[in-house]
Amino acid sequence: MLCALTGKPIEKAVVSKKSGGVFEKSAIEEYIFQHNQDPLNGEQLSEDDLIEIQTSRIVPAKANTSASIPSLLNAFQVEHDALALESFELKRQLLEARKELSSTLYYHDAAVKVAARLMSERDEARAAITRLSNDTNEADAMETDK
Repeated sequence: MLCALTGKPIEKAVVSKKSGGVFEKSAIEEYIFQHNQDPLNGEQLSEDDLIEIQTSRIVPAKANTSASIPSLLNAFQVEHDALALESFELKRQLLEARKELSSTLYYHDAAVKVAARLMSERDEARAAITRLSNDTNEADAMETDK
């Protein structure tokens, strides 16, 4: 059964005493709250004028929305828009990752250069200390020979 008000399948069916129309309970209660009349004939209607009826619990089939060309085009447009947004977001994330990687590589390269310079200076200082200690040992040896 379909609701006379919304046209959608009914889960809790009620019938109007005034018009005999079958409605979804929540939809007709909302309509009565707003308009206080029957949507089919315009007569005054209250929730007391509604009678609950038993319906079978059949799962309604989904309406085939992709049966027409315009609905297919609409579905393709929605999918295209979603893909375009995802592509834009991925490009933005790629650009951020590239910037971060470039910056990190720059800092790493600078750190390696500083470490290499410091090791070179250390080696030069060790060599200078060794030369000085050899020179002082030779000078002490010469003084003791005299």
